Amino acid sequence: MATFGKIEAHVDPSEAGKEFPVKTHVMFTIRGESQTGFVTKQLRNAAVIEIDEKQDNGDLINQSNGVVVINYKQMKKI
Repeated sequence: MATFGKIEAHVDPSEAGKEFPVKTHVMFTIRGESQTGFVTKQLRNAAVIEIDEKQDNGDLINQSNGVVVINYKQMKKI
């Protein structure tokens, strides 16, 4: 299957990132509110997080398409 110029390079996470492999359930704060979600992709110093949908975070889900990038130092395992 063609990738149309997109190159998938392997990224080694930092030491802090090794605690948060893909599918890890995490807690973080965004816009002053505590949120939870799952790591979907690891980057060098941060991770892409799929936000858990709750009754009170519908606006955040809509504005961010349900994903955010959070620094490893701002996450905690649940």
